[in-house]
Amino acid sequence: MMEKPTRALMKTHHIVFDAIGCDTRLNDEQFVFTMLMEIPKLVGMKIMTGPHIARDHNPDNEGISGFAIISFSHISIHTFPKTKEIYVDVFSCRPFDYAKVRAYLHEKLNVPQENVETHEVKYPWEE
Repeated sequence: MMEKPTRALMKTHHIVFDAIGCDTRLNDEQFVFTMLMEIPKLVGMKIMTGPHIARDHNPDNEGISGFAIISFSHISIHTFPKTKEIYVDVFSCRPFDYAKVRAYLHEKLNVPQENVETHEVKYPWEE
């Protein structure tokens, strides 16, 4: 029987926030940049590099992607203005308040709860 792997160093904390029917500012690079600046403060972490913003001009997949390396991990945002979709990922090796992140994104994106799927990732080897 194979032994269950364990992590000796630290537990990870990870929330995924996916939404449709979002604010029309999803095509605004400054809007995405601002979220990448505000979320680290909200979770009590420092930006190590970034935020970095890239725009995809492909008409089939137009949108903005942004990424920031934060102390203890990263934040990524991908927007699709044509379909009013956004995908946000906050990952850290330090605990943070998931509810604060969800509340911030709901307010910032002006999106109703029924248009949002959030997932707090729990890894079986960290139980």
